[in-house]
Amino acid sequence: MVEIDACSSCLTALRVLRVSLVDELEGQIDSLLEVLVSQEVFTRDDREDVLCQPGPRARVRKVLDILECKGEEATKIFFTVRSHHQNPTSQCPSSDYNKVQQKHKDVLRRRSESMLFYNSRHGEKVLFSEHYVNLVLVDGHQGLENKRHEVLTFGQKRLLLQQKSPLQKKITPSQLFSRRTGKRPVKKVLVMGVAGIGKTVLVQKILFDFGGSNDYLSFDFVLHLNFRDLNLIDKPTSLRELVLRKNRHLVKELDRILANDDKLLIILDGFDEFRHYRSCNADVFVTEPEEEAGVTEILGSLLQGELLPNASVMLTSRPTAISHVPVGCIDRFVLIAGFSFTEAQDFFLRYFEDTALADCMFSVVSANELMLTHTYIPAFCNIVCCILKESKILGAESPKTMTDIYMQYLVALLHSHTQVRTEACLKDPKAGSIQQLSEDVLKLGRLAFQRLMEHQTLFYGSDRDVAALEGCSLVSTFLDKTIAQEPGCTEEVFSFAHLTIQEFFAALYCAVTDQPLPDALQSKANPAEHTSNGDLDLFSRFLSGVLSERNSSFLSRKVGLCCLKEKVELYRQKVITDLKMLCENGTHILNSLHCFFEQQDPSSASKVEPNMLRVNVSDETLSPMDYNAIKYFLNLTKGRIFELDLTGTGVNGDSLRGIQSLLPRCERLWLGDNNLDMDAIQVIADTLRVSDNITHLGLGWSNIADEELEALSNAIRVKRRLQELWMEGNRVSYKGLFSLSDLTPFPLKNIVAIWNDLYDPEPESLCSQESIAVNFTDDEMWDEWGKWVLQRCEVSSNEKLVTVLRNVCNTSIDCVEDQRAKTFYNQLSQLIKKRIECCTEDDLCKKLKKFESILNI
Repeated sequence: MVEIDACSSCLTALRVLRVSLVDELEGQIDSLLEVLVSQEVFTRDDREDVLCQPGPRARVRKVLDILECKGEEATKIFFTVRSHHQNPTSQCPSSDYNKVQQKHKDVLRRRSESMLFYNSRHGEKVLFSEHYVNLVLVDGHQGLENKRHEVLTFGQKRLLLQQKSPLQKKITPSQLFSRRTGKRPVKKVLVMGVAGIGKTVLVQKILFDFGGSNDYLSFDFVLHLNFRDLNLIDKPTSLRELVLRKNRHLVKELDRILANDDKLLIILDGFDEFRHYRSCNADVFVTEPEEEAGVTEILGSLLQGELLPNASVMLTSRPTAISHVPVGCIDRFVLIAGFSFTEAQDFFLRYFEDTALADCMFSVVSANELMLTHTYIPAFCNIVCCILKESKILGAESPKTMTDIYMQYLVALLHSHTQVRTEACLKDPKAGSIQQLSEDVLKLGRLAFQRLMEHQTLFYGSDRDVAALEGCSLVSTFLDKTIAQEPGCTEEVFSFAHLTIQEFFAALYCAVTDQPLPDALQSKANPAEHTSNGDLDLFSRFLSGVLSERNSSFLSRKVGLCCLKEKVELYRQKVITDLKMLCENGTHILNSLHCFFEQQDPSSASKVEPNMLRVNVSDETLSPMDYNAIKYFLNLTKGRIFELDLTGTGVNGDSLRGIQSLLPRCERLWLGDNNLDMDAIQVIADTLRVSDNITHLGLGWSNIADEELEALSNAIRVKRRLQELWMEGNRVSYKGLFSLSDLTPFPLKNIVAIWNDLYDPEPESLCSQESIAVNFTDDEMWDEWGKWVLQRCEVSSNEKLVTVLRNVCNTSIDCVEDQRAKTFYNQLSQLIKKRIECCTEDDLCKKLKKFESILNI
């Protein structure tokens, strides 16, 4: 309770303490008002004026305004009443409050008792308590970046989390709002995760546990708002009305619930699905639950603490949208990392409900690296289980590619959900039903394709394209449906069970119809000139896989849909042409490698035949699937690899060992901007001992020190083929450089060691070594290095650009006098200005402006 100075007048104290009094009295203003009336400080008219105000905080302000008009004596009585008036929220809750609380728990329990996440047959009830599998939650901001397609980066992210397990704190749902030692209370939590990783399941877990009165949730009430529902609201409303839309049972006690906001948890699920998520970081606020405004203003006020400042808020989102969250108000960032190996096994057991069968099926998955990788994502895990459940009927071989998995998933669900129709079609193709089945698949494909091109994942029942699905027997099989309630009406909201399923259906539609390829995939004279943001990467891979001879034949046999022959050959030729061009240009090639991999046509490799084989996959955090695609292509090629660029890809000892057989074929091997420990350096050293080809090695900003450099120098002496060693931005001292002194100027013609730990006086023996550069003083060196950096920056996303700038915009630029260096930093500054002009993400824009200011000092 706020105290006043006894020497101050009560009116002065009222003005000084006004802001704190609003906070203090918000939860007890109604009862305090009655006392003021009974003491004859306020009249009945005064009370009516106060009660007409929208919300408790506005009522407190009105009381204070009236007191100022009434003068010193009335204000003195107010402070006396206030000092003796107990806060009703500190008393035991009333019986009505307790009854409504129990009613709310019963409602939440009923709503969440069945699984909402996985497809099930119509009328089938899958109990949440029997099928929920624990999710791995990691505390801390992981800086997830949507570089190509967020699902594609997940495999490597998952592995990185496993490797960093001692450093990353894993938490349980019950710890989401627990105070961390020495830090402020946790009130606002952002839960991030890729599509299908379990964000909505985590929300259901919290609601289910609260409904079951689990003691670990120390809240009186948990309120759940879904952004799919909020999308339907296009007129001013209030937080009070938003809550009551699906919780009319709270109407009698809602004012007390909202006033007691320190015991309230509000869950906002699916921020990335909100139509207006880019507008929530605004500076227009509401402060009262009854105050009407747009949904974005209400949610922004709630997140930033202007509305219900003491309430706890949990926001879930895919990484694609988190840059639009006002992160300054977030107290805790949590990443959902999906299933661990053990939890994936648990999922299989719950899915098949038979220990022996589940073990058998999981052993099949464990033998297939592609399928095993996918089981870490719960939605994929469900897809794989569905395939295995129907595998005896399909008689299908083990899938080798992403398209194989989804093709088998399509057929598996057709068997599972339309078994009678499908069997009749397969026995008698002339029966006519197979034609209807194919038409239904095409209807879904058309919807998937059109909305993918519009970047939409939610489809409303009132939309014309959705209405065209009426009577389609496969809607409930592949689409999830929820009901969004509006006052006086309801709206059906559809989405594919998983984002990647929409992309698969879109590719299928494009492959079997005369639908032209999207503009972003049209053939270019030089594909390197077309920079993609990655939105259609997975679509193009699926399209390549569907148009392969093996899968187009499978599709024709199982579904009765035939790919257009001209498209099959056209796309095959496009993959070959693009791959050849990108190899020769040294431009980013990873997605083209995946398209080649999805085709599974070894004979195509001989048709690529680039004049110079360059494989650039830099600045992508590589997953096991990425390495598979790289190895598949390079194992089919012969001879020397002119360049392999793995800069900033997250490589380590294990991943380097996986491709070690390819490394000796490289002439130029770039491994910089990776955290290379001694284990990784040993793999590189072993490669140098046997390779007759490696002449250039890049290890800049890889965290190596003298010990690692000594291991490399010993390996270089074996073949003595290495001519250039780039290791800028590391921890090497002159002692480490001395281990290379006998290797200069032959074979090492050039050693770049700028921005290392070279603070001691330079040994005299190294002063004469022209091959060793500890500062950029050579024009040709600046040209080569600057060109490489600018190329990386031009093709990098804004988030990756910030990472590169942290390395190259170090303090040494303050003392750069070389004209070439000045030219380089001027070019870099111009590039940053262009990015700032089109940057829509406030946080990244601030970081880019910081680097611009550094360069312009």
